[in-house]
Amino acid sequence: MTIAPLDLILLLGTVQGFILAGLLWFSRKGRRVSNRLLGALLFFLALMSFAMSVPIVHPWIGAALDLIPWIMVMPLGPLIYFYTQSVLDPAFRLGRPERRHFYAVLLDWGKPIIGWTFAIGWLAGLIPKANGPDWGQAMQAYDTYADIPRWLSLTTYLILTRLKLVRFEQSAQGTEATQRKRNWLRQFMNGIIGLQAIWLLFMLTYLIPGWRVPLIEQLGWHLVYVPITVLIYWLGLRGYQWAREETEPMLTKTSGAELAAETVTQVAATLTHAMETDRIYLDPELTLDKLARHTQLNPKLISAVLNQHQATNFNGFVNAYRVEAVKGRLTDPAYAHFTLTGIAFACGFNSQATYQRVFKQLTGFSPKEYAQQSGKNSNQIRI
Repeated sequence: MTIAPLDLILLLGTVQGFILAGLLWFSRKGRRVSNRLLGALLFFLALMSFAMSVPIVHPWIGAALDLIPWIMVMPLGPLIYFYTQSVLDPAFRLGRPERRHFYAVLLDWGKPIIGWTFAIGWLAGLIPKANGPDWGQAMQAYDTYADIPRWLSLTTYLILTRLKLVRFEQSAQGTEATQRKRNWLRQFMNGIIGLQAIWLLFMLTYLIPGWRVPLIEQLGWHLVYVPITVLIYWLGLRGYQWAREETEPMLTKTSGAELAAETVTQVAATLTHAMETDRIYLDPELTLDKLARHTQLNPKLISAVLNQHQATNFNGFVNAYRVEAVKGRLTDPAYAHFTLTGIAFACGFNSQATYQRVFKQLTGFSPKEYAQQSGKNSNQIRI
């Protein structure tokens, strides 16, 4: 089996893309959300490169390329947008509203759906085998013109990403950390925009019916996919390096009053998100190390911010949220059948003595006194 040099370049880029995507996905450096979004972006680029470079040495390989959605462009725009947002906002999480942006991937499945419809219809005797070429042409036409909404989608998200970056540059302080973020995201955006421009020029050419066949026969898709391979190498290596660089400055000064104001703000926002949105305080076995793994922050950095800038420690910080959760449930009729101890344990406390002491320290009342003032029934007041 002989592989053309350009196809070999694409295959090597594919392998490198999968490796770098895996390294980012499982990396403990930097923020997990950012790493995984960038890793997913590299994975989809590598998958596309593989589909364009794998040698078709057997009919089954050709069938697999037609019937499996290897080329998925629609998720790329959201991945770029949310990756940028995750770098700029340490509290960003990929929730349900963000996941809806990826539903448009159904557009990329159109060609395989047409192919499966024919294959199943033929096997069921509903579609004559002689109609196969017509279905193949329909698949090819769909794949050709689907590039228009694909390109428009990616362009839209690039514009939104650029606007978000501009707003950040206008509002952020001119600290060293801010400058590093700005520089990296500018490079990241420029690389994607460059690829988008190359794709546009190629697409405008092959959408002209008289030019399409000569263009593909003479040049194939290498004019687009060789730059994609270059982008895979550059984004993967530079993104992995950025994750490491982002972590180190936050670990260099975790004592004294030398923490940068921006670092304190970022850490505080991340901790607040972990408590108020993820409600990690409900875990009765929560420890500083667990919180550090959840937030992808260094334990010493968390302690430094809590001790020096929030006048509390880890236990005090977590128990304050647990007490607020208890107070909320004491006034919620849905928990009228719970005992005070049951509510406390449901809110993350695992010691009745600690619960009683911390509650009175923060509210000035014992749990029973607070429940009586809240008008709860006697069943709930039982401890």
